Amino acid sequence: MYKDVKDEKLKRVVVLEHKVCKSKEHLMEELDSVIAKGGEGVMLRDPESLYENRRSASLLKVKKFDDAEATVTGHERGTGRCSGMTGAIHVRGDDGIEFKIGSGFTDAQRMKPPKIGSRVTYKYMGKSNSGKPRFPIFLRVHPGM
Repeated sequence: MYKDVKDEKLKRVVVLEHKVCKSKEHLMEELDSVIAKGGEGVMLRDPESLYENRRSASLLKVKKFDDAEATVTGHERGTGRCSGMTGAIHVRGDDGIEFKIGSGFTDAQRMKPPKIGSRVTYKYMGKSNSGKPRFPIFLRVHPGM
């Protein structure tokens, strides 16, 4: 976390307090506190692990997501690794906002994506100023659809 000093061009790193997680309830209280201060989430670290300068099995990111449903309006071809499959689905939320969802799919789902007109459930992290869900991730075709 960076904190402003006298000269805005100069930044310094501030070490945050580390706490031992005592329970799921304690974790949720800390998470709520961080989110209330504008943070995205918390990191849980195995106290016996050493620092690794990469993604690590000894670290777990905990964030809160909202979820909602939307109606599929189209499909977008994939590129790169997803070439020959669906790269994203275009959807319309219940509020009328249109956006696309491009993550959360297995390769099998990309080969046979949700049909146009079907309802899907997705998770996201808040909304942009234009009302679009931030970082939408496909979860499933809505049950019964």
